[in-house]
Amino acid sequence: MAEHKPEERALTEEERQKYDRAGFIGHQVQKRILASNIIIVNMTGSNTELAKNLILAGANITIVDNQIITERDTDTNFIFTKQLIGQKRGQIAQEELKLINPLVTIDWLEEFPNQDQLIRNNAIVTSTTDFEEMIKYDNLSREINIPYYNLVCCGYYGFMYIGLGSKFTYEREKKVILQIVFGKKLQEQDRYKEFEEVIAHSVPLEQTLNYNYKPQGMVTNIIYYCILMMKKAQEIPELKAYDPYQPNDELLDKFTQIGQEIFKNANGKDATEEQTKTFRDFARLYGVDYCPVYSVVGSVASQELIISTSRINEPALNWFCYDSIQSFGQVEVIQDLSSFKIRDLPERKQLIPKE
Repeated sequence: MAEHKPEERALTEEERQKYDRAGFIGHQVQKRILASNIIIVNMTGSNTELAKNLILAGANITIVDNQIITERDTDTNFIFTKQLIGQKRGQIAQEELKLINPLVTIDWLEEFPNQDQLIRNNAIVTSTTDFEEMIKYDNLSREINIPYYNLVCCGYYGFMYIGLGSKFTYEREKKVILQIVFGKKLQEQDRYKEFEEVIAHSVPLEQTLNYNYKPQGMVTNIIYYCILMMKKAQEIPELKAYDPYQPNDELLDKFTQIGQEIFKNANGKDATEEQTKTFRDFARLYGVDYCPVYSVVGSVASQELIISTSRINEPALNWFCYDSIQSFGQVEVIQDLSSFKIRDLPERKQLIPKE
């Protein structure tokens, strides 16, 4: 399917005052955000954090959620209180988020839209722990060629899948190499910012769940191995049915063993005691939203969606893994980027004012 090209909309005077950050992120980026619409499926803690950040930036969203609010939601989502238990989660999320920014459009659907409706959107975002569902949404996003994101928290850990579709074109500033002689920059008569266009693509999600595709020489975050562990575990019925709210030591031992085997196969050595503990903790809290973690994952996701919506600057790709214990996040690229096509954009050349 044809690539979704970013649209732009001029700011009203009220929006100019509201979005005064436009001078920082760029007026063209702001215009594209205002014209965007993001599909967000299921208002988990992670997705609610993302939605809040997107609408504060001026993006429009469509919530897809037919669940009712439970006590678990009130424990893990900042907009739901216990007085709201039993009410429709998507409807309440729509009402509460609209109070944050009345200038944006927030729609609510109980059923997932059809393809004709989807192609008018800039991205699909889900929050599912089920890899079969992730793969289904990823295949759909590649078919209709719009980006797909999936956000998941696992207690102290979190991750985000990033798929850019079958073809994704963006602009980025070319890297400038300054010549240094005897510790001083060579002074040029004029210096310019130069830009290039990149035509990128994502490999299918299933391919990114194979460490053999990872470029040689790159360090792999332990959280990525945790993701592989959960994918493998979901092929075993008793492990797929595991409920993190009802911990089971026998099942957690099986999860941990799978993680250890994957790590050893990938690295030729045993996981350390600390890494083994991470496997167990990740499985024990798989899918449990923890506010300090989903605030980070949701914030990173909102930045990435602004980049992919505006098509200006370089987006992340494949997996973002976050470990709150180590206060460390890392993008895991599991595909070869050398096939991306790049061409110069001489018409975008800009003179840099001299200091």
